[in-house]
Amino acid sequence: MKKTIILLRWIFFKKMNVPPFTRHTTNARSLTEKVLQCCIVCLLLVMGQRSTAQVGSTTDVTGIVLSEKGEALPGATVMARNLTTKATAYSVTDENGVFLFRKLSIGIQYDYSFTFLGYYPETINGFVVKQGIPRSALSVKLKEKNALLGQVVVTALGIVQKKASLGYATQEVKGSTLNEARDNNFVNGLSGRVAGVNIISGNGVGSSARITIRGESSLNYFKNQPLVVVDGVPVSNDPVINSGGGTSPDYGSSLNEINPADIESVNVLKGAAASALYGSRAANGALVITTKSGKGNKGMGVSLTSGYTWENPLMLPKFQNSFGGGTDGNFQGSNFGQGGTPYPNGVNEDWDESWGPALNGQLITQFDGPTKNGFRGGDVNLPNRGDIIATPYIAHPNNMKDFFVTGHSRYNSVALSGNNEIANYRFSYTNNAETGIVPNNNLTRNSFNLKTGFKLSNRLTADAVVTYSNTNSSSRPNLGYDHGTPMYEFVWFNRNVDINSLRNYWQPGLQGIQQFSQDYGNGHDNPFFYAYENTSAQIKNQLYGNVKLTYKILDNLTITARAGTDYFSDFRPSRIALSSSNAMQGSYSETQLGYQENNYDVLASYRKNIKDFHLSFSAGANSMERFRSQRNSSAGALVIPGVYSLNNSNVAVQVSAGDEHRKTNSVYAFAQSDYQGKVFIGITGRNDWSSTLPASNNSYFYPSVNSSILFDKIFKMSDKIDLLKLRLAYAQAGNDAEPYSILTSYNYQQLWNGLPSLSESSTLNNSNLKPEKTSTAEIGAELSLFKGRLGLDVTAYSTTSKNQILSLTAPVSSGYRGRVINAGEISNKGFEVQLNAVPIRSANGITWNMMINFARNISKVVSLAPGVDNIVQAAPGEDATIEARVGQRMGSLYGPGFQRVPDGPLKGMPVIGSNGRPKITPTSIYLGNINPDWTAGITNRIAYKGVYLEFLFDMNYGGVMVSRFINKATGAGQLIETAGARLKHAPDDVYNTDYYRDGGVLQTDGSYLRNLQIFDGSYSKGLNGTGPRNFYKRYYDHNSEAQLVNRTFVKLRETKIGYNFPKKMYGHLPIQNINFSLVGRNLLLFTKNNQFDPETAASSGQGLVGGFENLSLPTTRSFGVNLSIVF
Repeated sequence: MKKTIILLRWIFFKKMNVPPFTRHTTNARSLTEKVLQCCIVCLLLVMGQRSTAQVGSTTDVTGIVLSEKGEALPGATVMARNLTTKATAYSVTDENGVFLFRKLSIGIQYDYSFTFLGYYPETINGFVVKQGIPRSALSVKLKEKNALLGQVVVTALGIVQKKASLGYATQEVKGSTLNEARDNNFVNGLSGRVAGVNIISGNGVGSSARITIRGESSLNYFKNQPLVVVDGVPVSNDPVINSGGGTSPDYGSSLNEINPADIESVNVLKGAAASALYGSRAANGALVITTKSGKGNKGMGVSLTSGYTWENPLMLPKFQNSFGGGTDGNFQGSNFGQGGTPYPNGVNEDWDESWGPALNGQLITQFDGPTKNGFRGGDVNLPNRGDIIATPYIAHPNNMKDFFVTGHSRYNSVALSGNNEIANYRFSYTNNAETGIVPNNNLTRNSFNLKTGFKLSNRLTADAVVTYSNTNSSSRPNLGYDHGTPMYEFVWFNRNVDINSLRNYWQPGLQGIQQFSQDYGNGHDNPFFYAYENTSAQIKNQLYGNVKLTYKILDNLTITARAGTDYFSDFRPSRIALSSSNAMQGSYSETQLGYQENNYDVLASYRKNIKDFHLSFSAGANSMERFRSQRNSSAGALVIPGVYSLNNSNVAVQVSAGDEHRKTNSVYAFAQSDYQGKVFIGITGRNDWSSTLPASNNSYFYPSVNSSILFDKIFKMSDKIDLLKLRLAYAQAGNDAEPYSILTSYNYQQLWNGLPSLSESSTLNNSNLKPEKTSTAEIGAELSLFKGRLGLDVTAYSTTSKNQILSLTAPVSSGYRGRVINAGEISNKGFEVQLNAVPIRSANGITWNMMINFARNISKVVSLAPGVDNIVQAAPGEDATIEARVGQRMGSLYGPGFQRVPDGPLKGMPVIGSNGRPKITPTSIYLGNINPDWTAGITNRIAYKGVYLEFLFDMNYGGVMVSRFINKATGAGQLIETAGARLKHAPDDVYNTDYYRDGGVLQTDGSYLRNLQIFDGSYSKGLNGTGPRNFYKRYYDHNSEAQLVNRTFVKLRETKIGYNFPKKMYGHLPIQNINFSLVGRNLLLFTKNNQFDPETAASSGQGLVGGFENLSLPTTRSFGVNLSIVF
């Protein structure tokens, strides 16, 4: 045993690259060892332990109640009637469907009856109690009579409840649904499947995702995501994007480490009433994830799953291919490299815009042209190499397409599971390897999951779950508007440039020292050079899990203790090669991130049946402690090219560090009562004590109450009505501040005269902060008709968030840049609709299931701080910002726009200046809202015997966004829109004729005349004109209104075609099921925007920001095949 633990410890800490780097790593290692020891003990018990019987005149009798599908039915009522004495005893099944009777008389016959809401009752008559009765002897399966009534879901704290009893809205997605058309970030698989859930996906392999439920309730844009809980363990969903801002790679979040193949279900708790027991972090709702276990198995089972996926860009920008590099129609190459600078003699040959002459195949000397002695025109290392041979000046329409590659994703998973009277277990291993559409972008992940449960005695059970993942990526692409990011280079990539001529990216004889580029003068890097030489790698190790003990003090009184952790270590080395535009001497940096959150819980639960009332009461406590750390080191000006080490620097190594520590202690209680399974009432209360708030305000209490009324049980109704339910709920939730918001803090600085130095924070903290408070009222109704053929679920809600904790700009006279205050109120109102239908269910095996989700949410700013007119929530672009202003919706977009004619016949038209350009407002104006007016998803699944077809359409109506790519690429003359006006002119007049924007020109008398007038069906000369470059560039440049794009779209999000092979094909083999499927994601997109996917989001230092396109990578379309075999 000891040797086994030592071996596993050596594998984990040595082979899996878990570095000891912070002061809390020792704690993580200790906890990890304990978890591993527990898991080993669990496996040994599963393999070797056998049940023993006790001798006596009485014995304990246990059994299990299951559905027809073999799923546990918690909360079922079991009655045992002694046929000799006529005495009766009652028991209620626990979360595993297990019931227990104490001290039944041996040798006496008993009649057992089993009842559960939504299922037909079952009886076992004349059962003789014997010593050592196995649980399987009293295993019963109940037949479902109403799917809605019988459905159970995992709610807050992992409590399994009947869905019919819930007084608040939840929605569950099965793990099989997420795993079939697998996205390696399972969150993306929820898009279009859950009403009220909005998901923004990142770009590139292993990127993060932003989740919001029912809009935004915090003025801090990055504090609106729900809590994520995996098997009772809160898991961080904070994105781990470097603090460098919008041009950093997206390294993903901890949700990327959750293996879709291990997920049993994801239950979305949408409001504060549903998630109140989780505390302040669940004020925005919660995703409760339950992983698979071995409970439903008989004996040992093995499942094998394998899949392969190909992906390519869904949409690429539309470029013009009529005009090449240069300006004012002029471009002429030179004998590149003469005279000491790369391009000294040509005309506009270093111009990075396509305002040059028409691409008619004329012979011109170009950077990639051949020379008489074998060099290329742009090879600058040899000054006297002969004349360049002129080549045709033509367009290369596929230069972006040829840069991107086909991405691949391969995953293989194996799972072992088993179950007996004493224990159950499931162990899985998954290997996932991905390559993205950007060259050299890759990721490999190995995941291990172990989930076990034991019956240590008739009263004591133990459960343990642990998941470990190791992620390695040799390079993740930078994102945003800066040198080296892929889309940035294509903004300034002239249409006459052949991308394939850049694949050999080193200068001859100068490998590792000087790149070969299409444009040195403007600091543009060769895209292949940047992809392969300037890398941002990642090595991440994550461990999360918990150990739980449950002891039955009495038959109806249990106590549970649980300890859990979420830990990761994330190492990110980044290198920049010599001759890079943003570091000509090269550089190297390392970032080490650490995170650990420990949770300790204890929960006591009591159940009691009093005639027609079923009562339950629970009380518990939680202690949460979280650590974060970050260490940054960077070395510039490399001494030896290609050696990336902090020791290989000509300058002093720059070092920075930061640590964060917070703790929250909580107590909570909840009670539920139901009367005859017809009326349910639930009450909860929780009190938190937070370390991030001042002692006078660090305690805050929040209650909730919810009720469910089943009218179909109370009143006699038509047999066509299966269910008619009303839900009512009210809840409050608190929220605390970020660490170090109440006291003055200090930051590490560089050495001063060889001594350590610190600087005071530039933010004025507040020692009187109060907790935020969110209140939610919700009403809903559920209807099921025609034996489940038609179902409707409608919810309306209203949420108010007060005492927002904000960081605002401070007056310059204060000596601080920012200040922290309590202020602001946000209101969210909306409704959700879920419609389920079975249009076809025929006797010959054809079924057609349909599910429709619809949601509309309006978030409004009710108030801000006194004297504060607006708060900038996010600004990842150039000029536009997301701002909160009183009376406006959350997500309001502001930026400079057109000055418009105030009145008269031309009212509302842009004002055109004397230079022929639109006049831009000196201050920001309201441009629209980034959030949709409504969202919807439609899922159809058609099955015939073993064949099935499923497809999901996802819809987003309304909302706008700002595109930086359209702004810059149009101004550079690259996009197709810039060719139209030029092509209308004669070749000799393309650049020497004025172009006219439609609008109003101010006259001396204060009136406006139209700049563009139509006479006899043709355009006459306008009043104020400009050249073609300014006609486009100055229309978009620093004009956010001109850059607006509608975000409405309809997307074929997911398609599956599968086949479950009939058992007669493999009946002679120990195989239970074989499934083969073809899958696709993001197959079709319908939108008015012809340049990029309107779901695109910008990356910032704190996460993804919707409403901005900031030169993000193209969304991808994927096709794949899956094979699953279960033994």
